[in-house]
Amino acid sequence: MYTLGYQKCKISVPLSSHMLDKTLVKRYILEFHERDFSKVLPRELKVSKVKGKAIAIIGPRRAGKTHYLFSIIKDNPERYLYVDFENPIFHPMKPRDFIVVLDAYRELYPEFEKPIVMLDEVQAVPDWERIVRYLLDGEYEVYLTGSSSKLLPMEVASHLRGRAITYTLFPLSFREFLRFKGLNYEGRSFYRNYNRISSLLDEYLWYGAYPEVALADKSVKELILREYLNVLIKRDILERHRIKNIYLLNELLYFSIRSYAKYVSVDSLYRLFKGRLKVTKRTIANYLNYLEESFAIFLLRRYEPSIKGRITSPRKLYLIDTGFSMFGEKDLSRDVENVVFLELVRRNPWAELYYWKSPNHEVDFVVVERGKVKELIQVSIDLSEEKTRKREFLALLNASKRLACRDLKVITLNEEGEEKVEMYGMKGVIKIVPLIKWLLNY
Repeated sequence: MYTLGYQKCKISVPLSSHMLDKTLVKRYILEFHERDFSKVLPRELKVSKVKGKAIAIIGPRRAGKTHYLFSIIKDNPERYLYVDFENPIFHPMKPRDFIVVLDAYRELYPEFEKPIVMLDEVQAVPDWERIVRYLLDGEYEVYLTGSSSKLLPMEVASHLRGRAITYTLFPLSFREFLRFKGLNYEGRSFYRNYNRISSLLDEYLWYGAYPEVALADKSVKELILREYLNVLIKRDILERHRIKNIYLLNELLYFSIRSYAKYVSVDSLYRLFKGRLKVTKRTIANYLNYLEESFAIFLLRRYEPSIKGRITSPRKLYLIDTGFSMFGEKDLSRDVENVVFLELVRRNPWAELYYWKSPNHEVDFVVVERGKVKELIQVSIDLSEEKTRKREFLALLNASKRLACRDLKVITLNEEGEEKVEMYGMKGVIKIVPLIKWLLNY
């Protein structure tokens, strides 16, 4: 008999026909290790290993979570035990069956005391958390990923009770996008390849940043994105939450795609829909939450001194990918703002992000670290008109005075420089940064 030694739930397992076929498992392991990983491209997501805790990689569907694991594995595949729980070999599987998988690996590689274990699509196994806890109790290093319809941050926290650190993998940054295109942008190459980089930025803004879309021919990019959107709605929301008012959900998605980088509130949506649909504010709030937890949209809070003000103020809505905006009303200025939002979330995963608004002015992004406002960012693709320039600068100066922050930026399409500005008794130095340089950290 084998015993799965989880402290609170010891399971005695008889050797029986219900166990996995160890021969098939060994073949699976060897075939995986013999794969050609040479074309797997690295991603920028950095994770910190903490003893006794699993690393959970979550994120939107098709963002590249599996290939992220491959990018870690590629340099020394045999050191890793990678298990794709959606592979037929592991179906049906129970937590106790994982003993067979570990034994199969050990018999193939007795020189390694313990493999680094990577569990992909872990939600396919009922009570999957038992496997993870067992491995952590045995001091294994564990990575896990799951479908965005099944593995959310709150579920990782609930199932593993503080024994995991969760990271979110987004679609490609512009730096990753260029690398996927085989283009060098570093050092002098930035200037040599500037025209090509600029052209690819247009593509990045229009079609978005999903890895498969980035590598696909332009003739099929839109088809792929449409399928992503359909699957996201069907599997991540309709099936998961057993939605009854499908029409309302479709209307909310349609509204989101057409209203990205704009303000939204439950009250305004209720007024919009109540004349045509039988709907409540609670249902609208729930459906918005479903869209947000599936990574279809993000709802940015307003920066307010009081918690109540942050909760009750209208949110600003952003899409997970600007490619989806082609199914609504494509707008260059809003695409740029949406891309800046996503990049800020990538760069500052532990920071808080807000927008700021006064009766007369607004600032697109307020970056807060450890309770202190660290950066104010305005997005304006063109500052050539004096009226626009004055409006954007005045908003930054006003926010700078109220929030005690001196790091002020305007991100534009092409203009670059730094200006000392004084208006209505307020002073500040404002950096003007072209989007292409800001995205590439120049």
